[in-house]
Amino acid sequence: MLFDIIIVSYRCDRALDSCLSSLSRWGGGAAGQIFVVDNSERSLFPGLKEQFTQVRWIENKKNLGFAGGCNRAIREGKAPWVCLLNPDTVLAGPIWSQFQQWLPEKERIGVVGPRILDANGRLQGSARSFPGLSTAFFGRTSLISRLLPDNPITRRNILATPGDTSVRDVDWVSGACMFVNREAIERVGPLDTGFFLYWEDCDWCTRMKMAGWRIVYHPGLGPVRHIGGISSKRARLKSLYHFHKSAVRLYWKYDRSPLRLGSLLALVGAATRLGLLLAREGTRRRGAVDVS
Repeated sequence: MLFDIIIVSYRCDRALDSCLSSLSRWGGGAAGQIFVVDNSERSLFPGLKEQFTQVRWIENKKNLGFAGGCNRAIREGKAPWVCLLNPDTVLAGPIWSQFQQWLPEKERIGVVGPRILDANGRLQGSARSFPGLSTAFFGRTSLISRLLPDNPITRRNILATPGDTSVRDVDWVSGACMFVNREAIERVGPLDTGFFLYWEDCDWCTRMKMAGWRIVYHPGLGPVRHIGGISSKRARLKSLYHFHKSAVRLYWKYDRSPLRLGSLLALVGAATRLGLLLAREGTRRRGAVDVS
């Protein structure tokens, strides 16, 4: 079997149901072993295990985070390629056969990212350059990038564009769906569990690229729909915190500036951005209460 498919889930059983159904539709069983690592700290939705009997279920007593959950399944798998897949994704094409047809001629590839679309069918910026200080204002989810997606600074940060047809090397690809060479994992090491949530995919790709492995974006694979937006409001606040905390950790890990001034600027920028987002979220929630 060419692939081990790994899905790390946290209290999103209905989304997971849709994800596994799409795997069954597009030949996930033929692709290889499917691991679902559940970090929910409670029982799965009734009937989920009974419906997907081909899945190997791993239920953790505590939330290990995305990296910790993936690493546990990676240790138990044996296939030469690992496919990380978010539970809020749905396959919309025969990605396994596409990958198999393309791969044999290629060498020294550590990670491959397919074309990823959002719930409305728009392209997500899943192939990117290593983040810099400009990413806080010109990253994929920033206001400027949403309003002016074709500005030159955003285009330097987000490398995937709707018109892409050619395969290209990039700095990193999204962990929402990525194929990872097991040989590269054995040489570079597993995901860094210091990233509890977010940016662990960028860190992994960076380490592999530094070790001489290619990181490839292939817009001809897929597409994969990344639904998103399934978290509760309480979970959203935690997600915002972990997103910015992990971003600062990433800067610190690779910062070579004098006295790590780049990391200090990143910390100030992340704290400011997080504060603004939390304030906006608080205003939104108060508005919802007032309306009711």
